Amino acid sequence: MLLRTRGASGMLHDMDERIDAFLDDLEAMHAWQERHARRGEFADELAAHTAERTLLERLRGAVGQEIRVSTDAREITGALVFLGAGIIVLDGPAVTIVSLAAVVDMRIPSRRHRAGEGVLERLGIASALRRLAAAGEEIAVELRASQGTMRGRVELVAADYLEIAGRIVPLSRIASVQARVNPFA
Repeated sequence: MLLRTRGASGMLHDMDERIDAFLDDLEAMHAWQERHARRGEFADELAAHTAERTLLERLRGAVGQEIRVSTDAREITGALVFLGAGIIVLDGPAVTIVSLAAVVDMRIPSRRHRAGEGVLERLGIASALRRLAAAGEEIAVELRASQGTMRGRVELVAADYLEIAGRIVPLSRIASVQARVNPFA
């Protein structure tokens, strides 16, 4: 019975406060809806932008960082020092040239992407093997699908195969190559 004791001006004052509170609630709700819509638009834009990115762009963004790569046979960790045609070169306990076709998964610490292809990115596994052969380096060639490892000096690198220790190996069957030196340094 509060309204009986206040009179007409008190009732108007309570009504004004209620209307002000109601309008404040409406304004807050409208501001929240706008923020939520902007977040949704931003998330949609970010998802669309990310959908256009490639693994090569992600790898370009990780050059110089330590990454971890898994093949069928093992896990390789090292600083990503080179990105070529279908290969990456990791510098760790040994220099390892990894065929991207043999990669099962990888861990890259940053989410940075970089567009723009490097001038040496056209060089692939055959170029690396030719450089190692010219330097007389002894290497270890790990085959895909856990088919073992061969060690020795490269005798011949053709367009699509390698000869090492008297064995001919299709380049497409190579998972990784370990050497003491980076062939692209």
